[in-house]
Amino acid sequence: ILAGIESHVCVLQTALDLAQGAYVPIVVEDCVSSRKGSDMATALSRMQAEGIRITSYESILLELCREAGGDMFKQILDLIK
Repeated sequence: ILAGIESHVCVLQTALDLAQGAYVPIVVEDCVSSRKGSDMATALSRMQAEGIRITSYESILLELCREAGGDMFKQILDLIK
């Protein structure tokens, strides 16, 4: 699960390197950035074209919970509200 700045350089290269190995990188779209919006959009498009999964922070947090309910799920919901 990747987050960071300069999505068109650091995040992109890390995701590509992981994808070439035995990993399935997941880039959290609203947790990456670039100084220029066009650089970020280009990086996300390229990553998606390379088969890298793109998601949002809310989606990945809830996905990692595995099931609705329970204390952890409720804590996560409180964080994202």
